[in-house]
Amino acid sequence: MEPSSLDDAVVVTPGDTTSNGAQSGTVIVSDTPGDLGDDDYALNAARIVDDTLTLNLSYGGGCAEHEFTLVAAATFMASSPVRLAVHLAHDAHGDPCEAWLTTDYEFDLTAIRDRYRQQYGSAAGRIVLLLAGVPAGSLEYVFP
Repeated sequence: MEPSSLDDAVVVTPGDTTSNGAQSGTVIVSDTPGDLGDDDYALNAARIVDDTLTLNLSYGGGCAEHEFTLVAAATFMASSPVRLAVHLAHDAHGDPCEAWLTTDYEFDLTAIRDRYRQQYGSAAGRIVLLLAGVPAGSLEYVFP
């Protein structure tokens, strides 16, 4: 997987609302997520349906828009199934408010799927996403 710059985000603008009311997060490929935010959050639930990762997140705020970015590592880990380190960056934009908010965020995983297909030459695949704090322990992204 080739790293992309922060200007090459592959999904929608953060804060857009999806058809089911969830917020859209951004997905990028990078080994240096440091500038994307490291504000606190709680990961309550995670699931993958088709090509969409949905995270139920709680965080303090209420006075500013928050951005969540899923940062995928630039390389897959050689294993069976293939593993990929992902990190969730949170930028609260200095929000001083203390309301406890809980929101679903959706992340489109098709760019990760497409990179898998390019690297392994296979249409179907299975990737274990390594995201810290996942309540179930791991996330499997399976695609036909």
